[in-house]
Amino acid sequence: MVVHCALLGTAFASLAGEDKTAVDDAVARGREIARIDGTAIRLHELSYDPEQRYKVELHAMEVRLYREQKAVLRQYIDQKLLEQEAAKRNMNADELIAMVTAQAEEKAKTFESDKEVLFQDFVKKMQHDFPSFSKRTAVMQSPGAAGLLSLPAGSAGTPFIEAVKNKVVEMKRAAYVNQAREAFVRGLRDQSRIEILLKRPPLLRLDLTPDDGPWLGSKDAPITIQSFIDFQCPSCKKASSTLKDLLVKKKGAIRIVARDFPLPSHPDAPMAARAAACADDQDRYWDYHDLLFDNQQALDVASLRGYARQAGLDTVRFDRCLEDDSRRKEVEKDVTEAALAGINSTPGIIINGFYLSGTPSLTHLEEVITAIENGQTPLAEDVP
Repeated sequence: MVVHCALLGTAFASLAGEDKTAVDDAVARGREIARIDGTAIRLHELSYDPEQRYKVELHAMEVRLYREQKAVLRQYIDQKLLEQEAAKRNMNADELIAMVTAQAEEKAKTFESDKEVLFQDFVKKMQHDFPSFSKRTAVMQSPGAAGLLSLPAGSAGTPFIEAVKNKVVEMKRAAYVNQAREAFVRGLRDQSRIEILLKRPPLLRLDLTPDDGPWLGSKDAPITIQSFIDFQCPSCKKASSTLKDLLVKKKGAIRIVARDFPLPSHPDAPMAARAAACADDQDRYWDYHDLLFDNQQALDVASLRGYARQAGLDTVRFDRCLEDDSRRKEVEKDVTEAALAGINSTPGIIINGFYLSGTPSLTHLEEVITAIENGQTPLAEDVP
């Protein structure tokens, strides 16, 4: 077999920094981009549009550069404010920060006496964040911790548990000191007149019409939110929770449409998406949707069937549906539409055509909706 891919390289060239007209020309002409044993393969046959990918990647770069500039500018301003404050106290900036740090560390010594309370709060938080784990085992991981810590039943009072408690106190102390330093600098900002003149990039508009998939909210709402999700994606779980909070605040004003975009890196995601579609056949999509996000670590077929029982579905009908190829085609339809629009990551949220990549905050979602309602082009999410 002989495969010629010279023109395929041209189609991808703009993404590598070459002239964008090569992509435009390839799309416009619809010329073949490869051959297999003499049979032509044309660009329109692929679930891929290089022009759309170029637009999405260019916009992502603009947003990334804006945020980098904002972060560097903020660091520069903070350093100037520290130097000015230090000069008033006849010291340098490093000495001033050391003084603030020492004061915070002195206050943080009281955490040692609260060790047991802090430990119990930490365990409760982990059990809340990881509901799929049994109540007998608290699985914990956090910044600064040495990997994943598992607490077997009956291990209370052991040297291991004491080490975990000490680690919790240490993390709490470090967080308190960092917060104290940040609060000190924030106070300096509040006392100063600071004007940030950088311009936030506008959101990119994608021509992607909502389908008739599962939805929440008001059917005739003026604001339609398409949410492309992968059930194995932790950020999708967070975005889903934020969208539900938005629905509570904007009840009657928005409609949230669920779309599937299982990523190749998540092997269980395609079948999970098909299972959710089968739950939708029995009008239980959102109950099942929540179960999948609550149990992201267990999305094998046996578990998917177990969640169907848990959601009160007709399991015989569910199993038959899961084997039906039409559900796979439904999922692939969403994937193809998203890919042709230039989307290649999750979560992908589109509000009346405006694309928000990543995990937007509730505040930013409200800001975007307000801008649309006022006939304005919404802007990318700002950074602190």
